[in-house]
Amino acid sequence: MIRLIYASRMTETCEMESLQEILQVSRKNNSAANITGVLIYDPSFFLQCLEGPKEVVNKLYQKVLADDRHKDETLLEYANIQERTFGNWTMGLLRTANLDQDTLKSYTGSNQFDPYKLSGERAMHFLVTVVAQEKKRLDEQCSDLVVG
Repeated sequence: MIRLIYASRMTETCEMESLQEILQVSRKNNSAANITGVLIYDPSFFLQCLEGPKEVVNKLYQKVLADDRHKDETLLEYANIQERTFGNWTMGLLRTANLDQDTLKSYTGSNQFDPYKLSGERAMHFLVTVVAQEKKRLDEQCSDLVVG
């Protein structure tokens, strides 16, 4: 099993409708292909982690490279793994607008999201951190709904 993390820039052909379509198709296909991961979306950039069987992840990454909604794709990490970090997400989505600004600044050095400033190791730590923060935020929202 492998983990692949890449950064890319969005092209003009990728708007919110395209992003929703990508997510809908990815979640269905990833579940069937035993791929998990997370995508951070910004109006300019993508940062994505894919985890799963080597051949399947490689094939999916080749599709990403051929997709005209991305450009300047840069592989940040490609590693053999024993277990998944994002095993509960067929394709989680985080928007940079919802990220903790202190966390963003501590990883990128600014309040502007730029995944190209991250090494593979820092990208992985960043993803783990922001996913944990999002999970906590959602848990708190659910708790408020039950209590409120």
